[in-house]
Amino acid sequence: MNSCEFYVSVNMTEKNSNKEPRSAAEWYDLGCLYRKKGEFGDAVNAFRKAVSEAEAQIPLLDDAVLTEQLVSVRDKSEASIELVLRITGFVNKDLMNP
Repeated sequence: MNSCEFYVSVNMTEKNSNKEPRSAAEWYDLGCLYRKKGEFGDAVNAFRKAVSEAEAQIPLLDDAVLTEQLVSVRDKSEASIELVLRITGFVNKDLMNP
């Protein structure tokens, strides 16, 4: 288990202790863990929360490096939402046309 997986798995207790992630990056990490576990609905919700948190924080930052990191988290979260939706909505049309 790498440090990121450990960090995220520790944060998984938020469901039981009502302790929510505090940043866009933490929401993104939580979404990745849910996606890895196959809990796609929870993953999409966490990624959407990451996007929302990032968009709320970006205008408040003066530091270009931090802004770039937050934009990166937002972009990865949006891409992850699209990926999960593509996976869950996949239909093999060849199997439908015998």
